[in-house]
Amino acid sequence: MVFLTLVIGLVNLALGFVLAVKLGYGPPTLLDAWDALASGGASPAGGVHFDDVDVTGELNAMLGGDANGNIEALLDDSSLDDLFDEPFDDEEDGLRASEEVVTEEAEADGPEVWNLDEKYVETSILKLNIAMMKSGARATSLDTRLRECAGKTDQETIEACLKELTEDCETYLVEQSEAADKLHDRLGELGELSQLGEDIEMANMEQAAQIETTLNNLKHMDFSSDLEAANTRLLGELNHLRIARHRLRDSQEEAFLAVARYEGRLGKVAEQLYNDRLTKLFNRIGLEVTLHQWWKVGHHRNRQMTAGILNFDHFEHLNETYGSAVGDKVIVQMAQILREEAGTGDIVARFGGDQFFFMPVDVGPRTAIKKIEVLRQKIERTTFLHDDQPICLTFCAGISEIKPDDLVEALLGRLADALKKAKKEGANHSFTHDGREIHRVESPNFGVDEVEIPL
Repeated sequence: MVFLTLVIGLVNLALGFVLAVKLGYGPPTLLDAWDALASGGASPAGGVHFDDVDVTGELNAMLGGDANGNIEALLDDSSLDDLFDEPFDDEEDGLRASEEVVTEEAEADGPEVWNLDEKYVETSILKLNIAMMKSGARATSLDTRLRECAGKTDQETIEACLKELTEDCETYLVEQSEAADKLHDRLGELGELSQLGEDIEMANMEQAAQIETTLNNLKHMDFSSDLEAANTRLLGELNHLRIARHRLRDSQEEAFLAVARYEGRLGKVAEQLYNDRLTKLFNRIGLEVTLHQWWKVGHHRNRQMTAGILNFDHFEHLNETYGSAVGDKVIVQMAQILREEAGTGDIVARFGGDQFFFMPVDVGPRTAIKKIEVLRQKIERTTFLHDDQPICLTFCAGISEIKPDDLVEALLGRLADALKKAKKEGANHSFTHDGREIHRVESPNFGVDEVEIPL
């Protein structure tokens, strides 16, 4: 009887609420929602609007470019500004947003409003990453064209690639210099992280020096007497630039996370920045934000978790031999293999470059280590085929169990130390870190089948 009375009361309350909304007595946002549902319409998926600007749409347009897309749109300043737009509830003023001012969620003492110019450390890091992404897409296109004509290289192709590479280096230098100069002016804002700012500046200077060296080489090399040798030299310059670009990209991503961690804003990073564009897995940012959320709710205290960082052996040789486009295809296949091996609740991420993060959840450390070792043996027995040419790879792993009193930074430090030890011992090894010592993993043969994967 009590249950029936409760049900009738809830139904009457719901009907009264709907009627109030339809008559205009409900909050405007609820009335708008009712009208949208009644008309069968809906707001754009994932869109957050400020002054009729679809922030998510702008961001997707900015980050969604590739070698075949509108890559030039990636460095649009107005799109970059929107990365930090976050709505908050303010009964008196409502939403406040413009090209200059961004907002964060309301704190206990009211919303914080800050100017993008005052946070240029963070926006400069992002802008530099976007410039690198553009340059990387152009470099991959050039690399592919040069490899396709190897053995039958013609003067027209060499001259076109030489011109495009020179223009790309010059363009990137300008874009990098503008962002780096503003970053330099703001280093003092980092406070305790001032050393980090200096490291970022040094990494930028090193890459700028590499680009200037390439430009000088392009100016003085002979690209006409031996076309095949010219092809090889251009590929070599592209490889030097790629290595420098990847090192800087990783340092920029670490810097972004360090700043967000220092300012306590890991939980407020835009979701659009979580995923790696190539593999669709979490990237380093998405991984650390997810770990931050898990630690916040205490998963590390009440669930068994063991993590590993997997790093391909001699991956640079693969890129040098076959080109970055083939290297990217291998990275995509590795991501797919990880997805297939991972359980429903496990975390998989691209940690950076040719490194992956794998965290089996709700299993003991022995089972987690076995999962990673099965993966290692599976890669060892996989042959990737490129134009019928076999490519064989292995990886090393650093592994550590997560303790109830662990910190994310401590976990990542142990994983890095264990991986470094594995790499020092040679290819195709796994090492575990128990918090005090690092031990080699001795695994039996798990009987993984040999497979071939066309690229």
